[in-house]
Formats: sequence, C-alpha cells, structure tokens
Amino acid sequence: MKVSKSAAYALHAAMYMVRHRTQLPVTSETIAKAEGIPAGYLSKILQQLTKAGLIKAVRGKKRGYTFARQPDEINMLELLETIKKGPLFNDCLLRHCECGGTPQNCHIYSRWLSATKNIKKLFEETSLEAAAWNHPEHRFDILPDTANTKDTKRLKNKKRI
Repeated sequence: MKVSKSAAYALHAAMYMVRHRTQLPVTSETIAKAEGIPAGYLSKILQQLTKAGLIKAVRGKKRGYTFARQPDEINMLELLETIKKGPLFNDCLLRHCECGGTPQNCHIYSRWLSATKNIKKLFEETSLEAAAWNHPEHRFDILPDTANTKDTKRLKNKKRI
C-alpha cells in the first residue's frame, strides 16, 4: 500500500493543526510554509477536508482553519478516505484481471481483504491527536516539480552558488 501525496499532505496538515491548536485558526499559507507543502495544493486539500466536515474555515480578521470536531474524535481512516474519495482497500490489487474480483471467486482478493483488515483497524483506532503526538515533526522536501515558480527559481539560484 502506498499513501498518495495528497493524503500525506492532508495528514501532516492535520497533525500541524493538532500541535498548534492554541494558535488556531491557522491559514493554509502558514501550514504550507511550516510543513513544506505547496500552498496551492494544500489549499485544495483543506477544501476537501472542510467539505467532509473534518475542519472548518473561519472568515474575518482571524481567518484560517480550525477543527470542526475534536482531533481525538477524527481518525486517520476517515481522513485518508476523505482524500481518496472512497474506502481504502476495497478493490483487488489485481483489479485488471478477468476473475471479476470478488472474495468468493478470487483467492488473492480474499487474502488481500483479510490482510488489509488489520491496517484498516489500526487507522480506525488512531486519532489525529494520537498521530500528531506520536510522529516526529518534519517538513516535506519541496522539489522543483512540485514547488511554485518562486521556489523553483530560488532552488535553481542556490544550486549555482
């Protein structure tokens, strides 16, 4: 299983919000800068989380994002499935074969569902709060292909020196 970049960014943004709960609401720009996430990309991710009711946007002078529910009531599975736009692990890893992909007629799919049940349970039992306090703080490395134009120019100029 590989978590998508969007899901990783969403999780890190949520963990940042947990760790800085006393400073909420926080802007997407602040989170992006602190976590090393492209700001435009993060903004779209936060919109998805808002639409799903995990976080909420605050308007006005103290604008930004805050939690719609307590972070200890939001689990990782809910966050990851929000970003994936559907359930995790519900399709066969060999989904392009001719067996039809049901647990009844495909031994591999049946074993896949069995194996992923434990991972799904782990994500279900792990709240954003627990994830944030049991994961080391770090930034994503912004690579030129994911960075905005200003960051790309800055990185190119650094390489010349």
